[in-house]
Amino acid sequence: MEPQSINQLVTRGDRNVCSSPRDMQQLSPDLRRRTTLVLQTYGSRENFMKVFDPMLQLTAGRDPEHAILSEKAPSLVVMKKAYGDNFPVMWLMQQILELVVYSNSKGTLNDYQAEFLANAIVNEYYYLKASELLLFFYQFKTGKYGRFYGVVDPMMITQALEVFVTERKRVIEQSEKAQERAEQAEWAKTKVSPEEWCRRVGLPECHSAIEVMRMRDRIINFIEGVVWCINFMWTLVNAPSTYRNPR
Repeated sequence: MEPQSINQLVTRGDRNVCSSPRDMQQLSPDLRRRTTLVLQTYGSRENFMKVFDPMLQLTAGRDPEHAILSEKAPSLVVMKKAYGDNFPVMWLMQQILELVVYSNSKGTLNDYQAEFLANAIVNEYYYLKASELLLFFYQFKTGKYGRFYGVVDPMMITQALEVFVTERKRVIEQSEKAQERAEQAEWAKTKVSPEEWCRRVGLPECHSAIEVMRMRDRIINFIEGVVWCINFMWTLVNAPSTYRNPR
């Protein structure tokens, strides 16, 4: 695969860019917000390619967790909505070409193999962000997914992506658990004892959470009884006179 052929594909691309108000209105609110943010932040397709070029893989490799957890970089599906259906494929082909050059591959990929591989990644991993894919290609180059002996095998790349996605899931789950623990610790700082809660709401003193729940249930039952009485009286007042004063 010659570098020039990839550059021609990137330039040619798909001009069906989702930039018109009518196209944007057809997206879900969240996807529309993300797409608008990408266009405002990165501008043209060409500028996006320059910002997220293969050299940015080094930055992603320095902080893998940030590359996975950060919401700044767009996903493949957002890239498609912002810059056209074929744009994520062209961006991925740029990354694949750089991998071929880096590996000094003897059995180099042809255009068909590279484009099919890029399309397959877009289809199967549309939810991955550009920063995550940059991290994946960096880790692939550093041998995290095995050695490829001078031949870039498309099957090896897709198999490595499966391993990457599993690791990605673990990082996200760990982050969510850490956030949950932090929220629980913050809540623990502000929680009050049963006695303090009863004092604040003007109820008789309670000495345990069970007593608080029982008191709460009694209050709810009392309120429901009052509401029932009010509804009953309202029904009587508004009932036809024949029912209020039967002969």
